[in-house]
Amino acid sequence: MAVPQIEKLLIVQDRDATLQKTEQELARLPRERAALDAKISSETENIESARAALKAKELARKELDSEVKILEAAIQKFRTLQLEVKKNDEYRALTQQIEQAEGSIASLEEKEIGLLLEIDAEQEGFNEAKAEIDARIKIQKHSITQLKERETNLKYSLNDARVALEEARAGADSEYLQHYDRVRKLSKRTPYVARIENHTCSGCHLRVSNEVAQAIRDPKEPHFCDQCGRLVYL
Repeated sequence: MAVPQIEKLLIVQDRDATLQKTEQELARLPRERAALDAKISSETENIESARAALKAKELARKELDSEVKILEAAIQKFRTLQLEVKKNDEYRALTQQIEQAEGSIASLEEKEIGLLLEIDAEQEGFNEAKAEIDARIKIQKHSITQLKERETNLKYSLNDARVALEEARAGADSEYLQHYDRVRKLSKRTPYVARIENHTCSGCHLRVSNEVAQAIRDPKEPHFCDQCGRLVYL
């Protein structure tokens, strides 16, 4: 069983671990928020890109329609001129121009029909994709709201954890606490105070020497793993 000084350090370690976990969770939140923002931005860009493609095709269709109207006006002009000319070759020339314009109109109208079919198909696909994207964005925005709530709660928890750690440290033996702080700086992870079981340190999972295994039975002073330097106890 751990001696009182070690028991107090174990409480310090527990409070310390709680504080570290809270700090780590808070540190992760900005990255999680940035990832969600990036997803929303990407989703929005995708839908805007699809919208722009639809608008471009609609504009192209309108341009074709404008060309058709220009040609129809030209045909009307040619037909009016036919009523005014007196020579057959002039009449035939106007007839040829009318036929060419009508051929161009037929070609343009065929292209316009093709564009209309493409627009209808893409509009349907766009509506379906937009509905799915909007649903995903809604979920992502909800996740952001949850992150904000979590951040608020963690900040309260952080303050409580700091107070709890200070209270635990205040009750610990100063000499043992100095050793704890030194080990904490040297060790990359918890535990800083490790139990020895079957001659093995629960911190580094390596076998301690017989000297350490024997000395640890003396409760009057702190003992350390000769493999990792952690404070150890039985």
